[in-house]
Amino acid sequence: MPESSFLETVESRRSIREFLPEAVPQDVLDRAIDAALLAPSSSNLQPWEFVILRSPEARQVAEAACLDQLPAKSAPLLVALVTRRDTWNRNREEILRVFASRGPLRKSQTTYYGKLIPMIYTTGPFGLLGPLKRGVSRLISLFKPTPSLGSRVDLRIMAHKSAALAAATFMLALRAEGYDSCPMEGFDPWRAKALLGLPRGAEVNMFLAIGKRSEKGIWWDRVLMPREWVVREL
Repeated sequence: MPESSFLETVESRRSIREFLPEAVPQDVLDRAIDAALLAPSSSNLQPWEFVILRSPEARQVAEAACLDQLPAKSAPLLVALVTRRDTWNRNREEILRVFASRGPLRKSQTTYYGKLIPMIYTTGPFGLLGPLKRGVSRLISLFKPTPSLGSRVDLRIMAHKSAALAAATFMLALRAEGYDSCPMEGFDPWRAKALLGLPRGAEVNMFLAIGKRSEKGIWWDRVLMPREWVVREL
């Protein structure tokens, strides 16, 4: 694996628009995914799924869903990162199981994952309980700091934020291995969901084109907004 400092990895990562045909080794992909799985997520519920598109049929449909963008068509590997709001109950039960295997469960663990998480993630029939919980949360926040207790919109946002953290870790891990990526937000969400066979409550967060950059892979010089535009202190 190429040696580089973390900052060198960050600085050399670019969104690559054209790739060489060289295949991505399985061990490189495995290490990058293992790194991504270490990314932080809301309540550690890890609401994501990496779908690796290998078959020519799946690639053809995926490339069309990605609007036939050059990164999707030229990359030797295409991965869909999916948000899975629907796995919260399975995942919180697994967390409790692992905690119990390590010793007696703490009261804080059983309270958080046994009571609080179900209260946050349960939105009722047609999501009708969500707005009520959000309204109650807002009312309580007038008197003391209170998070929103979880409408469908809140849960969707949480899942996409967690998935984005996993994607960033994944891309940096690939770059540390000497490979490149291009995150693509421009795609047909309905065709993508049908291709991946996603259930209700799951969405494609982004597609990631992966491979080695070609000489024409970087289209423009990097432009950063002035630091004073994006950093402020109170």
